[in-house]
Amino acid sequence: MSDYEVHWAVSIFFLAYLIFEIPSNVLMRYLGLTSYLSLSMISCGSIAVGMAFVTNARELMIVRALLGMAQSGYFPGIIIYISWWYCKKQRTMRLAIVFTAAITANALNGLLAYCFTFMKHVGGLKDWQWMFLLESAPIIPLGIVTWLFLDNIPNTVRWLKPSDQQTLTNCLLQDAGVSMNELTQNRIPSCQQIFCVFNDWRIYMYAVIAMGNYAVTKYLTAYLPSLVHLMGYRPAEAHLLTIPPYTIACVSCLLVGYSSSRRNEHVYHLVSCLLVALVGFVLWITLPVNAKVVMYISTCIACCGMFSAFPLLLSWLTNTINGRTETAMAISFIMGIGQIGGIVLPLVTIFLCLGLR
Repeated sequence: MSDYEVHWAVSIFFLAYLIFEIPSNVLMRYLGLTSYLSLSMISCGSIAVGMAFVTNARELMIVRALLGMAQSGYFPGIIIYISWWYCKKQRTMRLAIVFTAAITANALNGLLAYCFTFMKHVGGLKDWQWMFLLESAPIIPLGIVTWLFLDNIPNTVRWLKPSDQQTLTNCLLQDAGVSMNELTQNRIPSCQQIFCVFNDWRIYMYAVIAMGNYAVTKYLTAYLPSLVHLMGYRPAEAHLLTIPPYTIACVSCLLVGYSSSRRNEHVYHLVSCLLVALVGFVLWITLPVNAKVVMYISTCIACCGMFSAFPLLLSWLTNTINGRTETAMAISFIMGIGQIGGIVLPLVTIFLCLGLR
């Protein structure tokens, strides 16, 4: 495939993600959160397994679009789930832990990608086919386990005493400004609740920040091995060298999350993280190509800032929006709009390449 087809395949995932973000939220409310998360995991695993058998760019784009559709409500669902179980002051550190798990997965993916380079032609499959098969197949049984064991909301769990259920539920209701009728799992939100996000100027501010952060985060996640390779490292080395930036970002995300949670402060922590990311990217752009060590260090700096910023943004959002349904819609809207950054940046790369040629 050409570079242009690869960039389009990256963009089309985020386009499908954007289109199906809010519809996924409505479906989530109808099916129940844990049922939806389980369905999303099984669907994503099945589609990603199918990606191992694509033979051309057209098939890849179709599968990527389906994957974006299936995954559109998954990560917002996790954020919503945390907001249903923890009070506002407790969410920042929990969100930081969730994002650290996602960053760790990226680091492990670099190690696994290096290992898969030794599986070329094993069983008649290429190394990238083995990567999709072995990394995606376990998601399917994990989705089933999630459906069997993950509880929905505190007042329905069986491992808490009724008195403890009521105490926790009352605490969460008072903290979040939620009414009792919002606890109904299959209650479809009203049109007023769905469109409430358009009446709050803060939502647009969060969306702009999310769009900028998503653009660089998703772009770097998709192209980091290629960017490291352009620094002068061999392809196998490039996969291994994606591990340290993600590892450092894990530590940074936890430390920033702990500091923000302890001080119950988000704005200054968020701005600081974005400035750190900006410094890393400015260094990366301005440094000469032959200064590969310094460029690599600047990549680590950028990863620290951008990966640490997003849990702070979502925690800040869930702390300022009241009402369970309103919070869920705001999360979906912001994460959906954030995908525009993931759509635009690869397309900008295409036009820049065309201009250079």
